[in-house]
Amino acid sequence: MNNTSSILLVDDQQDVLRSLSLLFRTEKFTNVTAISNSEEVMPYLKNNTPDVILLDIHMPVIEGSELLKLIKIEYPEIIVIMVTANDQVSIAVECTKLGAHDYFVKPVDQSRLIHVIRNALENKSLSDELMSVQNFLMSVKQSSNPAFSSILTVNEEMKKLFVYIEAIAQSKRPVLILGETGTGKELMAQAVYDVSNKKGKMVSVNIAGLDDTAFSDTLFGHKKGAFTGASTSREGLIKQAGEGAIFLDEIGDLDHQSQIKLLRLIQENNYYPLGSDTLEENNARIITATHHELNKLITEGNFRQDLFYRLQIHTIRIPPLRERKEDIPLLCEYFSIKACNELQLSKIEIPDSLYEFLSQYDFPGNVRELEMLIYDSVTQTTGSVLNVEHLKQQITLNASHHNPVEDSEGLSPELTISPETKTLPTIKEFNDNLIKEALRRTNNNQSEAAKILGLTRQALNKRLTRNKTSGS
Repeated sequence: MNNTSSILLVDDQQDVLRSLSLLFRTEKFTNVTAISNSEEVMPYLKNNTPDVILLDIHMPVIEGSELLKLIKIEYPEIIVIMVTANDQVSIAVECTKLGAHDYFVKPVDQSRLIHVIRNALENKSLSDELMSVQNFLMSVKQSSNPAFSSILTVNEEMKKLFVYIEAIAQSKRPVLILGETGTGKELMAQAVYDVSNKKGKMVSVNIAGLDDTAFSDTLFGHKKGAFTGASTSREGLIKQAGEGAIFLDEIGDLDHQSQIKLLRLIQENNYYPLGSDTLEENNARIITATHHELNKLITEGNFRQDLFYRLQIHTIRIPPLRERKEDIPLLCEYFSIKACNELQLSKIEIPDSLYEFLSQYDFPGNVRELEMLIYDSVTQTTGSVLNVEHLKQQITLNASHHNPVEDSEGLSPELTISPETKTLPTIKEFNDNLIKEALRRTNNNQSEAAKILGLTRQALNKRLTRNKTSGS
């Protein structure tokens, strides 16, 4: 951003222009123009549109405040910062009401000036980017990009995510992918990378369990002798990715020190390899994912809020399988064919009755759980039709393992499942009995029953109403 942003300096004092020009060059702002005659400003703007104008208030011929009015009428998108003498502060305050971004009193605090300009440019860039995304979303209703071919879905919410990913494809800002375990966050990250057509490659790392040293070494690499055992230099993932993407899975498990380093990397787009004093540039897009609720981690003091704000500019929330059950037939067919090919078996037919059964199950393990269930059932199939009974038994056992009621002592007989149990309940029967048990334990207090079931009061009430209507 610093190398491409253009700045116009307007002041009738040549020494002020020289001083500010030197400051911006030092801070690597290379596109800087200086004008000392206020009459030349508007003609200049007809052919040039700077990102920022630093405008002196008191000048001969045309006052800075008058120029500000003209600029904001004709070029409202330009960031204008006023500069004033000590006795003109009240005028500067009035200028902010007319649209000036900020004002500075001479002699200018150079450190604060650079900070304000960088923040203003960052906010303008983000605003422009979000507007571009919004315009894209309004113009495109459905994506046909082949980059999404590996994500099987007929769900409308998933299709909206595809359109959103296309809208943010050319952005360089981080992408945060949220979703429960097994929803396909890595596939979605790959799609983000594929759609963007980056020159470099995508490199991935699961950062759960990495301490700060391992995290730094993995991302930044190290020089020979950086630590005990570093007998040779090694490139980090950032260097390996080049102009591609870095996928950091399980970002919610990142330790505090590493969070600080990641925040700095995102803010500055540069880093030091371990044992090196040479600053390296980051050209890769950062994609992160987690199954954690980051807001909860922030409240608990386990995740930095400033890092969260940087990561969540572009957020993708993958719905769990229980919210897109229309995808179950498509996924079952695909996983069945995949398993048959892997096991060198002939194609196996899936009876339609299975889909109704599966639609009653909430799939806490999501798509990954469904894939494992289908694969396991294919291995247990001897004929041309999928072994449905084996799959039903596995699901019923899985449901019992995910039972929110932790203590099995005193459970109703309908909820007791042991290896000796010959007849297993259906998913609907098991769920109904689970609700009855929760109500029994709470003396029919629906709010308390909902809590121990892990449901909202409204969700429990809906299930009770449905059961009452069906007569169960």
